[in-house]
Amino acid sequence: MSHLPEAVLKDLKSKKFAPIYFLQGDEPYFIDLISDFLEKNAIPEVERGFNQLVLYGKEAAVSTILSHARKFPMMADKQLVLIKEAQNIPDLGKEDAQKLLLNYLSNPLPSTILVFAY
Repeated sequence: MSHLPEAVLKDLKSKKFAPIYFLQGDEPYFIDLISDFLEKNAIPEVERGFNQLVLYGKEAAVSTILSHARKFPMMADKQLVLIKEAQNIPDLGKEDAQKLLLNYLSNPLPSTILVFAY
């Protein structure tokens, strides 16, 4: 997948989902556009109650986020774990949290779409 917002959106509209998205940059418009698209379209509406979770960075430690990301979807193919304002994750800069995150990034659960809107 490409790093250009337009290319990412094209893939998303074609239902080509990556296991992890880290959305960051100087232009919050594209971060919001992509995260909103995923929130509204990645998981069918009838499956969202069990398979879509939106967290805010200030409220979630890395271990909590990864605990949700490692769960399998309930009666569905995919689940979405979206972290808005990911720059506010309280332990993101700590060594233990970074090790946990790197471990997950090296072997993500294919049935999870993990999105950091930074």
